[in-house]
Amino acid sequence: MQKISNSRRWAVMTAGIVCGVVSSVSYAQAPSWPTKPLRIIAPFPPGGFTDVVTRRLAARLASDLGQPIVVENKPGAGTNIGTEAVVQSPADGYTLLMGTSSLAINRTLYPKLSYDPERDLVPLGAFATTGYTLLANPSLPADNVAQLVALAKAKPDTLSFGSSGNGAVNHLAGVLFTSMAGTNIQHVPYKGSQAAITDLVGGRIHLFWASNLEAMPMIKAGRVKALGVTTAVPVPVLPSVPPIGATVKGYEVVYWMGLYAPAKTPKPVVDRISTALRKAATSDEMRKSLEEAGAEAVFRTPVESTELLQRDTAVWGKVVRDSGAKVD
Repeated sequence: MQKISNSRRWAVMTAGIVCGVVSSVSYAQAPSWPTKPLRIIAPFPPGGFTDVVTRRLAARLASDLGQPIVVENKPGAGTNIGTEAVVQSPADGYTLLMGTSSLAINRTLYPKLSYDPERDLVPLGAFATTGYTLLANPSLPADNVAQLVALAKAKPDTLSFGSSGNGAVNHLAGVLFTSMAGTNIQHVPYKGSQAAITDLVGGRIHLFWASNLEAMPMIKAGRVKALGVTTAVPVPVLPSVPPIGATVKGYEVVYWMGLYAPAKTPKPVVDRISTALRKAATSDEMRKSLEEAGAEAVFRTPVESTELLQRDTAVWGKVVRDSGAKVD
C-alpha cells in the first residue's frame, strides 16, 4: 500500500510540474507584444523616396499592431550609421530597420564594415521594388541616352553625376552605367538626394539617378529632363520615358525595401511583425500609394528576403569589384 501511495503522490507531483511548465510556456508565448511604441530607423534623410514610403508603411503597421510607430532618420555613411544603430539595439522587436538594396552593396563596398547583414539582422519581409529615372539638367545638350553616351565620349571627364552618398544605389547605378556605356562621367556624392537635386536643377551637376517619386514632379514642372529609366520596361507613371537598357544593352537597376530587426529577435515577434507587414504591404491603399510613387508592391517572406539579399550581394559585389569603387 505504501508503494502505491508513493507512486500516486509522485504522479500528482509530476503532473503539477508539467502543468506549471506548460502554463509558463503559454504565458511566454501569449500575444502580449507589443506593449509600447516601436521605432523604425530610416537610414536616409527626410523627404526622399525611402523616407516617404517608410512613413506611409509605419502608419499602416501601427494600426495593425496597436502601438504608435516613430520613424527616426539616421542618415550617413551609405546607410551604415542607421543600420549599426539597429544592430546594436535590444533584440526585442521595438527597434526596426528600413533596409534596402544598400545592405547588399555595402558588404563589398565597405571593406571595414562593422556588421554582417546576414549575421546581425533578421529579415521581416521585403515589400516594395522600384527603379530610378536618369535626370539631366535642361541645358545639357542631350535629350536621350544615345546622345548622352555620344556627348560623354566626345568630352570625357567633363560631365558629372550626383548621388545621395557614396555607396548609395544611385551611386552604383551611375557607376554601372559608365562602365557598360564605356564613358567617363565624374561622381559627386551628396548627403541625401535633396541636396543633389538642388544642384542638378541649379546646373552644378549634369545628371542624377532619382527615384521615380522624386523625378515625377520635377519632370512635370520642366525643371529637369528625363533620359531613361533603370527598369527593363517603362514605368506606368512615366510611360514616355524609355528604359536605359534599350540603348545600353543589359543595363538594369532595381531597388528594393524591406524591414529588418536585430538578430536573435524572438521568432514569435518576427512572425507577428511579418504578418502585419504582409497585410500592410498588400493592402489596396499601400499598393496604390506605391504605384503612385513609381514603385511596385511585391511582398517577400523572411526566407525569400534572405535569398534576395544573398543574390543581390553577389550581383552588386561584382559591380563594385569591377568598378574599383571602395569606401573606407
